[in-house]
Amino acid sequence: MALLPYLDIVLVLLAAVPALAAGAPALGFAVGAAAWIVLRCVSVPVDRKLEEIDDLRRRLGLAVAYKMGRVWLLACAIIAVGVTSTRADALTTALVVFGAFSVYFATSAVAHRQRKRTSA
Repeated sequence: MALLPYLDIVLVLLAAVPALAAGAPALGFAVGAAAWIVLRCVSVPVDRKLEEIDDLRRRLGLAVAYKMGRVWLLACAIIAVGVTSTRADALTTALVVFGAFSVYFATSAVAHRQRKRTSA
């Protein structure tokens, strides 16, 4: 269970070998993986700090602002690759980010459900 919150990062790293062996653009995969992993690693202490805020409105506002900023930074990484490299690289970057987000979203939902069960 300790690995569940970081399953998205693990899968991004594990997917690198078969994706690159299958011919995925290396630059696109590297930028997508790096952007996701860096922003995900930054989110861990930010989420802990947000949990310490007692005022629900302030916590919710800061959480939404941070999550939207994270989305914008990931979009900027995809756009930057698209502008400076090929469409294939940009598509690969977008697919890596989308895949990692999908896993993150699913594991977050499972973890939330487990927290609700244990707190009830």
